[in-house]
Amino acid sequence: MRKIYLIIALVLVASLGLAACGGTTTPVTTTEAPTETEAPTEEPVETEAPTEEPTEVVEEPVSLNPYIGSNKLDGNGVPPTFFDDVHIRRGFAYAFDWDVLINEVYQGEAIQSKVLTLPGMPGFDPDAPYYYMDLEKSAEEFKLADVDKDGIPAGEDPDDVWEMGFRLQMLYNTGNTTRQIMAEILQQNLALVNEKFSIEVLGLPWPAYLSAQRAHKIPIMTGGWLEDIHDPHNWYQPYTTGTYGARQNLPEDLKAQFKALLDEGVSKIDPAERHAVYQQFNQLYYETVPGFPTVLATSHGFEQKWVQGRIMNPIFSGIYFKTISKAEGAANPETLTYATIGDALTLDPALSYDTASGEVIQNIYETLVFYDGEATDKFVGQLAESWEISEDGTVWTFHIREGVKFHEGQTLTPTDVAYSFQRGLLQGGYSSPQWLLAEPFFGVGVDDISLLVDETGALADDRAGLMAADPAKLVAACETVKSKIVADDEAGTVTMTLAQPWGPFLATIANGWGSIMNMEWVVANGGWDGSCDTWQNFYAMTDAENPFTPIANGTGAYKLDHWTQGTEIVLTRFDEYWGEPAKVPNVSILIIPEFGTRFAMLQAGDVDFIDVPVEQRAQVDPLVAEIAIYNAETNTYEAPVPVCSVDTTKLGIERFEICDTPSDQPLRLYFGRPGLQQDVILFNFFIQ
Repeated sequence: MRKIYLIIALVLVASLGLAACGGTTTPVTTTEAPTETEAPTEEPVETEAPTEEPTEVVEEPVSLNPYIGSNKLDGNGVPPTFFDDVHIRRGFAYAFDWDVLINEVYQGEAIQSKVLTLPGMPGFDPDAPYYYMDLEKSAEEFKLADVDKDGIPAGEDPDDVWEMGFRLQMLYNTGNTTRQIMAEILQQNLALVNEKFSIEVLGLPWPAYLSAQRAHKIPIMTGGWLEDIHDPHNWYQPYTTGTYGARQNLPEDLKAQFKALLDEGVSKIDPAERHAVYQQFNQLYYETVPGFPTVLATSHGFEQKWVQGRIMNPIFSGIYFKTISKAEGAANPETLTYATIGDALTLDPALSYDTASGEVIQNIYETLVFYDGEATDKFVGQLAESWEISEDGTVWTFHIREGVKFHEGQTLTPTDVAYSFQRGLLQGGYSSPQWLLAEPFFGVGVDDISLLVDETGALADDRAGLMAADPAKLVAACETVKSKIVADDEAGTVTMTLAQPWGPFLATIANGWGSIMNMEWVVANGGWDGSCDTWQNFYAMTDAENPFTPIANGTGAYKLDHWTQGTEIVLTRFDEYWGEPAKVPNVSILIIPEFGTRFAMLQAGDVDFIDVPVEQRAQVDPLVAEIAIYNAETNTYEAPVPVCSVDTTKLGIERFEICDTPSDQPLRLYFGRPGLQQDVILFNFFIQ
């Protein structure tokens, strides 16, 4: 059976074309594309071409019938409540084969996810209970089910699922080969559990797939998430009360249990206390099985050996250039050159929600705090010199660094800081990252500023509707936002008042959407003027209409020189930077979709880093001279060690022969850090 999966995987990878957003799955080295609007950070791209949503999408006609039959338990379908029986959900979980996925799709470079959160976070517990492939246990669970709700277990009831069987569809988004193989694993294994169990695997174009999800028409689905912040809340929330939980028709009592734990977990500052809460969450998720995690891909990042000082903190959007230098003898020592797959979408930090844009933004703009080196749970001041927290954990006071210059000459003020946060929240919309800031200020579940105008959510992403709303409500919403974020230029402070204590608040504001812009410059270039009478005019802006998509004016170590869309982004060192200056004067980000071209440039020494799709790594691995292996216990990479030879027929770390004699090959490889995204198999409790 496993050989069959391997053949399927190879054929599908070989036949890939251009995928729409969300239509990809296997990891690339650094650049990931956004996916759906509520969860733009889903899975990395598998193709070599940029994966932006096309402006016009023609949906293919599809025969979508999730029941495939009578909609009753008669061997030719399932009832709408099929998955509200926990034993059915457990039966599916025990039928999944993680080893096939890891070894034959990810080529050994993945680990089984046992809980929703990631290694090193509160809530991660390697000893937590988890599901594994056991077809005998799968059969036992199906026999315990009572789908027809007559009080008789299915194994004793000729009218229930064990004797009657079922037929249903499991859908995947076309182009996402890994999701297709996940469905085929369940298809084949469930047929082995009981020949009467039948699943039709059907691919839909991304828009149709997403529409079917939102309409609750998919009985069993795959949800993908690439974290926004390195914190368990950013994992537990989407899969229970947030994006995906809403699509599963989770029962209200179960959602209430999850929300209570979310509220308790996020309100605690102490990591140990948070861990204890999330352990309860893990147990509840395991017992109730709203879904089950699949795998975490491990990292596999290449660079030229002459590159020095690169910080391999995975939460950064791609490469952070400021710390990098080049060793003596490096090619083109005055420029860092990076050949990547896809172009940025916008340079507006308030609306950027894709990795390619974030990579550029984090090198131009700065945030109040930033990650301390490779640590994912420690922060240092950036534009804030220091900060205090009130005893109840709800009021944060930031002391703003003096004498900081923007690239166009303006001086940073606390007003700029407060305005940047206010502008971001008010520009919002579900397609922006601002939900991450809205929750701390307004509470768990308040994930868009339009909810302050209409709590039903009817105005989300609807600028015209918002503009037509009661003017008094619009002004009141804006004034509420402003009251939460207050600048004092004389004292040099910004005070932020949260709805509740928020453990991951520093992690939240350390990312790109917490970047500080100059208010005077924004207004001069056609942006919001700070008036509560006009904010609705700028709500849910698209990249195309946003004047700040192609321009930038930050305080970072690099400034934007020029952006030739689809071709190149060039950054130059900012000579008036307040901190330690960038070590290399120039950065050139080349957008080169074709792997062959990127690879040739790497071999010639013309680039320092390239994006390498997983299916192409076998070509690049023989050029590795040294490897830095990730240590899961210390959450860091070990010092690089020499590699003597590479056997590309082996999987994972086994393909590299580590020795004492350095090779004359040109590359260094960072290997083995668990990735920041995973897919989860999800069940629909009430199919519509």
